[in-house]
Amino acid sequence: LKTKHEVGPPSVPRLAGERRGGPMGPRDDRAALVPGAGPASCQALCAADSGADEAAIVEAFEAAKAAAGLGFASPLVGALVLGNTLLGGTGLLGIPHAFSACGYAIGAVLLVIFGLLSAFGCHLLSCAARKTGRAPCSFYSVAGAVAPRWTWLIDTAVMLKCFGVATSYLIIVGDLAPSSVRHMGVKEARRWHVVIVGFLVAGSLACLRNLSALRYTAVGSVLIIVWSVVLFVLYLADVGPEFDPCAEARSSFLGAAECDRATFEPFAAGDALALMKALPVFIFTFTCQQNVFTICNEVRNATRRRIDGAIVVAYSTAWAAFLSAAVCGYATYGDQVDGDVLKGYPSKMPVEVTRLLFSLLAVFSYPLQVHPCRVSAAALVSLARSGAAPGAQIPCGWFYLLTFLILAASLAIALTVRDLGLVLGVVGATGSTAVSYILPGILYAQAYRTSHLKRKLALAQAGLGCVIMPTCLVVVFL
Repeated sequence: LKTKHEVGPPSVPRLAGERRGGPMGPRDDRAALVPGAGPASCQALCAADSGADEAAIVEAFEAAKAAAGLGFASPLVGALVLGNTLLGGTGLLGIPHAFSACGYAIGAVLLVIFGLLSAFGCHLLSCAARKTGRAPCSFYSVAGAVAPRWTWLIDTAVMLKCFGVATSYLIIVGDLAPSSVRHMGVKEARRWHVVIVGFLVAGSLACLRNLSALRYTAVGSVLIIVWSVVLFVLYLADVGPEFDPCAEARSSFLGAAECDRATFEPFAAGDALALMKALPVFIFTFTCQQNVFTICNEVRNATRRRIDGAIVVAYSTAWAAFLSAAVCGYATYGDQVDGDVLKGYPSKMPVEVTRLLFSLLAVFSYPLQVHPCRVSAAALVSLARSGAAPGAQIPCGWFYLLTFLILAASLAIALTVRDLGLVLGVVGATGSTAVSYILPGILYAQAYRTSHLKRKLALAQAGLGCVIMPTCLVVVFL
């Protein structure tokens, strides 16, 4: 996966395929696109609706990929890419607390429901991508071909999502790094110390001309996720003194009693408000739609069956990992589980090493979110200032002002907000909901104009997203 970024005030490009939420960060492959240009205009594309010959659509799409030098990977590679996007984010740290708000039975059902909705969004986007016949495809190429009026919504969703994920990375550093640093001998380390140090490193990396070297953090992210699940299992099993989850609490009678009385129930006794606040975390956890276009570009003979197979494998694997982490974290600490599950574990060497690894991963992932956030913000500024189509130049001052505002705002929030669950909730209710539900439904409905069952389901999913976004956003702050 490649990234293309400029450090000067460039023309705001027109196309972007971005990658969510995980340590790989968003891709940014914008290229010039004039709505109506290319292999087919919007009208021509939508003339052949759902009854069109699927084989002909795939053949045209594969021809465009071959002309662009794409399409040589197997579906297994596509499943690995999508699985890494799902598992590489910060959702795994927040999902145990979401389970504590609803209980493990309801939590497992919600994981299934939101996983299926998210996977359906991926399916809708892959169908729309094939229909356009453009390669390489991306959110912007598909929107520019079938719904050019909605490109501003994509920019807004990408900007909000990437800014929120970048901020969550700094909060993770503030949550996890201080105890690790103190455990290793720096007794004076405070939360704001490590947040600023992490920000200085991450902010500097965000100014690099090319971020392709940071793609190797994706491999590290998967290894850390696997080890974290193993760690949760070891603490749940309480295999020895080194893996006693209540080791620190047992130093005081009240602490031991509180740890031992933590509840683990199939149906949590909490109120409906707590459950509503947990919903955006489930949405955030399964957001990976932007990388579906990478799979469509890279997988050989990207038929509906082969792409759907990759989606099923990726989501099934991620669901198993999320369920394991959620149940183990919730079963270990019950309703006392922290919004950042790693934050609640005792200060033992295995935990501190894991916390430090997560913190380092967050630092190197931060610039991979800042860059597409800035590109999308610049596109919106250009549109607001002149009403021009994306691609117009923005003044040098605006470019550097946007960079400063993004970095300063994320640092300010990370220094003042200590609740990772709050940030995940806000991002899940806004950017993740738009990317997972609203945009896939709109783009599919615009690509396939004839009324049929899947189109109705796509519009229903878009409508569901429009209900979830304002509702959950209000509930998060109650």
